[in-house]
Amino acid sequence: MANPKGGDAQRNDSGRRLELSDPWLKVLRPEARPVEYRDTRQRGLVLRVEPSGRRTWVARYSFDGRDRRYRIGAYPEITLAKARKRAHGLVAQAEGGKDPQAERERLRAGETVNAAVASWLADEKLGPGGKWKGGTEGGTARSFMPHVRALERDLGATRLPELSSRAVERFVSAPAAAATRNRRLTALRLFLKWALRKELLEADPSAKLAKEDETERTRTLSNDELGALLRGFDATRYGRAVRLLALTGLRRDEVLGAKWDWLDAEAGILTIPPEAEKTGADRGEPRRVALSAPAVVLLAEQRKAQLAEGSRSEWIFATRSGDRPHGDALKPTLNVLRGRRANGLPASKDKRAPKREAVIPEDVTIHDVRRTVADALLNRLKVAPWIVDHVVLGHVRPKLLRTYMPTLPVEEGRAALEAWGSKLTAILAAKTTAARK
Repeated sequence: MANPKGGDAQRNDSGRRLELSDPWLKVLRPEARPVEYRDTRQRGLVLRVEPSGRRTWVARYSFDGRDRRYRIGAYPEITLAKARKRAHGLVAQAEGGKDPQAERERLRAGETVNAAVASWLADEKLGPGGKWKGGTEGGTARSFMPHVRALERDLGATRLPELSSRAVERFVSAPAAAATRNRRLTALRLFLKWALRKELLEADPSAKLAKEDETERTRTLSNDELGALLRGFDATRYGRAVRLLALTGLRRDEVLGAKWDWLDAEAGILTIPPEAEKTGADRGEPRRVALSAPAVVLLAEQRKAQLAEGSRSEWIFATRSGDRPHGDALKPTLNVLRGRRANGLPASKDKRAPKREAVIPEDVTIHDVRRTVADALLNRLKVAPWIVDHVVLGHVRPKLLRTYMPTLPVEEGRAALEAWGSKLTAILAAKTTAARK
């Protein structure tokens, strides 16, 4: 065993007690059997080295006349300095009349997934509130919170010590799309990492799971598909929200999360703060979205309709109770347009059940609207690619462009969307005229 301080000179006669050091830890090699090294600098701190090379920090102490062991965690994830600090606290806790290991076991025995998730969400330092962009109200939360709620629903009653790798695998594999499964796994691991750090778990039950390769989606909608989608939503509460998606190319969550104080109707500008959009953290500044004349008119109609129902909500497309719409608020109508029931299940085969005829293909999604707008601007209207990419879609520009061209040509984006608004009006009018004939 290599020893930067002089080999055997650092050991005592037992060969297992020594003052641990960072240089020594870096060159430590496993032996043919498990070995434990006791730190002479911090009472109770032990490093256990397995033949496999795994190294684990353990705190040893006495309580009620019995020797007890408390697993602190693995090295190098937990450094020597942190292990010493943790061992010092554990030994002091035991000397103060409280058994740390018994307390850990008591917490684990009674802690359900639901209770742990609630603690995680409330942890302002290590939980989503301190780690996610925009906290639990920002864009990151809108991507991951549906999966957190699914975790509460599907595994909430499970006690943490009983959270098996098989149960976790079933939970992650439930969504149909690979991209959704990957996001669910990411959300789950954020929670499990917190639980491990809080010592509510001994091991990560998701350790053997891996993210899947995602097929890049390039689907755009034909004129008929786009028209059928927009008309299908027209009679619903979110008809104008979907129309705004088609007029602007904004993301679904940007529209559903839009607030009235973002809108300058006179200037025709919607200003999205960094915490409310996907790329806001990289952009580092609000995103100014130029609105075409049809979009401004649509928003005026939305305000009038909202006032007519007595709502003074801050959200442009508020629910009936005045709250922000859920990210899946569009799914029931989308499912019906696909010929399914609102909950996504296939239409009933019972003869007495209402007939459900699909008006859009099964594979159409709301995000396809954004892709269709971009494709139409680029290929039908011949708008410059960088205007489509950075001004309309709002993708972050390379750092060099942000430095030397800090101001985006918003008016060029507006002109492109005005042309697209006229094209969209013609698409919808053509289908309506054909239907009347």
